[in-house]
This record gives sequence, structure tokens and C-alpha cells, in this order.
Amino acid sequence: MITVLVTVVVVSLLGTALSGRENAARLMSGLEAESQVLTSVFGDTLSDPLWDYDYNMVQQRLEHLVDTRAIVGARVFDSRGNKLAEVLTDRFDPEATADYLVFDHSIIAESGEWVGTLFLWVSTAGVSAEVWSAIRYDAATAGILAVITAIVVFAGVNLISGPLSRVADAMIRIGEGALETEVPERGRDGEVSRMADALEQLRLKSLRVEQAERDLRRANAHLEQRVSERTVELETAREQAVEANRAKTEFLANMSHDLRTPLNAILGFSEIMRAGAFGPLGDPRYEEYVEDIHHSGSLLISLINDLLDISKVEAGKYELTEEVVDIRALIHNALRQIATAVEGAALTVATHVPADMPALRGDGRVLTQILNNLLSNSVKFTPRGGHIDVSAWTDHQGQLHIRVADNGIGMTREGVTKALRPFEQAHNARAREHNGTGLGLHLCDNFMKLFGGSLEIKSEEGGGTTVTVAFPAERAIEKRRSA
Repeated sequence: MITVLVTVVVVSLLGTALSGRENAARLMSGLEAESQVLTSVFGDTLSDPLWDYDYNMVQQRLEHLVDTRAIVGARVFDSRGNKLAEVLTDRFDPEATADYLVFDHSIIAESGEWVGTLFLWVSTAGVSAEVWSAIRYDAATAGILAVITAIVVFAGVNLISGPLSRVADAMIRIGEGALETEVPERGRDGEVSRMADALEQLRLKSLRVEQAERDLRRANAHLEQRVSERTVELETAREQAVEANRAKTEFLANMSHDLRTPLNAILGFSEIMRAGAFGPLGDPRYEEYVEDIHHSGSLLISLINDLLDISKVEAGKYELTEEVVDIRALIHNALRQIATAVEGAALTVATHVPADMPALRGDGRVLTQILNNLLSNSVKFTPRGGHIDVSAWTDHQGQLHIRVADNGIGMTREGVTKALRPFEQAHNARAREHNGTGLGLHLCDNFMKLFGGSLEIKSEEGGGTTVTVAFPAERAIEKRRSA
């Protein structure tokens, strides 16, 4: 009898261990798969708010997301590794590694640009609890089976096979899933009755477990429905955002076109009056007024041109006019255009361009606009008597670089980030002394992406600013050497 009891206990414990391991692996695999899908789907819905710098919307969506039972934390970082939004539940410590799974998803904007990363922490406590519950249940079942086996052997030895057989039949039916089976021989004295009582307890526990499984399936189905509904809502919101952005782009383009026509007339007539084409204006104050009109009109037409360019770039409709551009001539012409401003501010300018500098395949107008923006910023934000350095070179990979450096007032790291955003300026107090729209660097950065290149800003407050634009090697055109 002892041998039989020991054998049943060992076999049952082995079965319990194997069953618990398989159950844990199945539940963990399911949790990982569902969480990975949720991370990917939810991460994609954050691309538009991140692209539009709408961090409040990102925060709100994270707060809605952590309502899901298993998710205990979420963070969003931008492409530079700066934390933009975070939601953590009270029970979650992001420094702890136990009982949590971490999922990440790179957030790609519609333009193909990487704009950030989403991290989700998913608790495995529910899986662990369910697995341990199953193990305890199986262990309890093993113990009860061992007890029942001992009773059966003992009853058989004592010639009580009749009642024992009825209890055994009930046990078999219960084991096959017929939990409504009535257990006989209960409430009496003797081993068979105690075995029947134990079987009844097992049956009742099994009923509770079955009910719990049904509740779990219903909860999972409800969670899946909520995720599906939330996904539809987020997709709808994304489509609405895309439509709103398209409408904004069309509005800017139409508005800019309507404003440009009268502005061109204002600039043309003010230019005629400045030149005195039909005789002097008379009072000297009129000449000042004409200068102010022409200057303000020029600034406004520049803003409109920038708006048109940025609306085309954001809409993906800007087309580059490819041509061969001489870098030395490009820099020379740009410096000539700012010569008056440089002289007025008593600045010194140095250029470093190799004689054998390759030409560049690109849009000459856009390249001129980029270089003029960078030089104008250096002139604006470099104190009187300062220095500006313009250089160009190719690296060992064949990439072509143009750099504009100054020893001006510089920017903080936050200022650099602001300067690259549209309609924002890093130096609010200083910027008010100069006319500007806050579109220059943002437009330059987007133009460089059209070229397949990059724009890098290195700056220190009070220590000057260095802006480097890099073009891919395939845009460099080696000059032919004369025989």
C-alpha cells in the first residue's frame, strides 16, 4: 500500500511540474504576442502627434492606454532620447526587472522619419498567479488522488469493493469533465465515505475552477473587443489628423498665393518711387516711408515664399530642379548678398574651400536659400566685431559638407530644438531686434532631407554656433582635370 501511494504521489508531482511549465510557457507566449501587437499598433498612432509636437495628446493617449489591466507603465522618447510623455501605475517601479516585460516600438512619421520610441511595461503577475493557481490545483489534485488511491487499496483489501466501485465510477466521470455527477457514499463512517467526501470537495473545486476559466475567457474576449474598438478609434483619429494637415497645407498655399499678387504690386511701385522714376517725392519723410514700405513688403514676401515652400515640403509636393552647382561660386554669391550687412556690423568673414572642390548635383535655388539662411542667422546673432567662418570639404566617404560657424551668442540645447521647429526662435529677446519668421532653420532641415542629406547644429550659449549640412556622396561631381 505504501509503495502504491509513493508511486502515485511521485507520478502526480512530475505531471504537475510538467503541466505547470507548459501552462506557464503558453500563457507567457500569449501575453508577449498580444503585448507586441498592442505596442506596434498603439505606437503607430502616436506618429502624427509627435510629428506635430502635440505632447499633450501623446500624454492623454498614454493615460488611456494604461487603463488596460496588464499594462503598468508607458513612456515615449523623441529621436534624441528625450522623454516626452510618461504614465506609471502606483504599483509599478520602472527600475525593477522582475514580473515585468518591456516592449519597444520605433515610431515612424508618415514622411518616413523616425520621430520617437514607445516603451511599454506589461506585468506578468497575472500570468504567474494563474500558473501558481494551476500548480496548486494540480498539486492538490495529486494529493487527493494519492489519498483516494490509498483508500481504494485499503478498501479492496477489506472487501468493500462495491461502494468503492461506485465512488470510483463517479471519480472517473468527474475526471472526464462531468462535474455535475453526484458523489455516492458520502456522510457515512469509514474510509470509502471519507474518500467520497474528498472527491466531492475535488468536484466542487473543479466547478469553481471551470467557472473561473469561463470568467477569464469572457474577460479576455472583452479585452480583445476593447482593444479592437480602441484601434478603430485611433485609426479614425489618425485619418482625421491626416485630413486636417492636408487642409492646412492647402489653406497656406491658397492664402500665400492670394497675398503674393498684391505684395508684388506694392514692391514694384515702392521700387519705382525709391528710384524716382517719375521725379522726386518731395518731403524727405516720404522717402523714409517708401523705404519702410519696401522693406516690410520684402519681409512679408519672404515669409510667404517660406510658407509656400514649407507647405509643399510637408505635403510631399516639392520637386527639386536638379543641376550642377559650383560650390565655390555658390558661397561667393551668398557672401556677396550679405556683404552690406557684414560691413555694417563690422564682422570679419573667412572662407576655406579647396580649389579642387567637387561640384554638387542639386537645386541651385534651394541651395542658395539654405546658405543665405545660415549666413543671415550668423550675421544677426553675432555681436559687432565678431567673426564668421565658411568652409566646405569632402570626407573619406565622399560626402560633401558645407559649414557656417560664428562666435556669436550661441544657443542652449533647448534653444537648438526650438530653432528647428517652425515659427519658433531660440533667442526670443534677441530675435525681436531682428525681423524673422522662425521658419529658416526648419525649412533648411526639410530641404536637406529632400537632398537625402542632413543638417547638424552644434552650439553653446555664449560660445557661438556651428551649422553643418552634409550631402550624400552620390551628389558630388568630381571636376575634370584639364590636360
